[in-house]
Amino acid sequence: MKKTGRFLCSLVTVMILITNIAFADDFVKNEEFFNAVKKYIMNNYAGEVTEDELYDSAIKGMFEKLDKHSIYMDKETNESFTESVNGKMYGIGALINVKDGKLNIVEPIEDSPAQKAGIMPGDTIVGIEDERLGEIKDLKEVINKIKGDKGTNVNLTISRNGKEFKVDIKRDEIKIKSVKYRVIEGDVGYIKISQFTTDVEDEVQAAVDELKKQGINKAVLDLRGNPGGSLSAVVEVSKHFVPKGKVVIVRDAKDKVINHYSKGEVAFDKLAVLVDENSASASELLSGAIQDTKSGTLIGKTTYGKGTVQTILPLKNGEGIKLTIAKYYLPSDRSIDGTGVTPDIDCDRYDIDADKLMELDKNTKLSKGDAGLEVLAVQERLEAMGYDITDPKGVYQDSTFKAVEKFQQDTGIYPYGAADLTTLSKINEEFVKYMLSDKMDKQLKKSIEILKK
Repeated sequence: MKKTGRFLCSLVTVMILITNIAFADDFVKNEEFFNAVKKYIMNNYAGEVTEDELYDSAIKGMFEKLDKHSIYMDKETNESFTESVNGKMYGIGALINVKDGKLNIVEPIEDSPAQKAGIMPGDTIVGIEDERLGEIKDLKEVINKIKGDKGTNVNLTISRNGKEFKVDIKRDEIKIKSVKYRVIEGDVGYIKISQFTTDVEDEVQAAVDELKKQGINKAVLDLRGNPGGSLSAVVEVSKHFVPKGKVVIVRDAKDKVINHYSKGEVAFDKLAVLVDENSASASELLSGAIQDTKSGTLIGKTTYGKGTVQTILPLKNGEGIKLTIAKYYLPSDRSIDGTGVTPDIDCDRYDIDADKLMELDKNTKLSKGDAGLEVLAVQERLEAMGYDITDPKGVYQDSTFKAVEKFQQDTGIYPYGAADLTTLSKINEEFVKYMLSDKMDKQLKKSIEILKK
């Protein structure tokens, strides 16, 4: 009876506390109220929770009321963010973003585990290991699940063209080179900036110097899939592409205006800029400034539309706060936030719609006499890469046999005409490379056409 009495007394006390909190006449939601609620939870919650966990949840709750770019980063997330800014990552090697709540592959990094596994731009990750992904609200949290120690495997469920399949990818260290360059079509320079990391200006300067040394005076600047990066970096890089003058305007929460200027050391007489729906933030500032100053022609698709400034506040315990503190405006004073930059020439990227191809099952073996969708998937990829196939669609006959045999010869596989596991994996890998090559790139072809007029 004594135990029962103590329990009832405690229950009455809890009910009184709840009533006092819920129905107090003029209580103020201030620090005192917050501490009272925390104390009430700690003293009466019938589960397990620590005071630190309550503080973490409360702080994260504050950020839920802010824009999607303002986040409270735990230690792991903060380290991940720092790695990406510094141009070094560990994982599968793919640029990933969130669109309409879904986790999408922007582009696999060249020679990365993702590319070798056949991951393609436009793929959607719908599961990680045994966990199905719902609506993505925290990109960093999901990326941390994909990343892991070098040499370990991660199993992803991929959705492509409405069909799902699983793929095991062995994680590796991914060293991101922010800038790649080369000469194309004999007299056109090509510079691709993957992201605006802290050392990007040195890399762009080296690319410009080498191309100028070769007498190049027209160039393609590729900003597709570039998620952005450092404001100071993009302002410094802008000097190579934007005439002297204003390149970006920053307005903070108190309407204070800071103008950033290009030094105007323009490197090329003619410039074409490639953008897509995954060009964001700093890459939108640079492409938008080029468009505003009429110093180049933008080709591709409307950009992402991130026109806000975030600052990182590192905390002593390794955590961090990323907070939106201002908005970006282009030299013409137009905002890109939520709208993006519309290219001068709208153009799709690929000659082939990869989403409409049949899924390639790499865990089978196909040979002459077989028929079905698995055969069709092989035929589609080989034909796209230039191999001649005259057999009926989905039927493995003489020309498919010869195409497979020729592919095996070309890639150093024993040529015997049957599409075994090794051959199918290689077809998948080479097709992804081909899709990302100049031969399939309609936007790049259009930019060259513009530059050569």
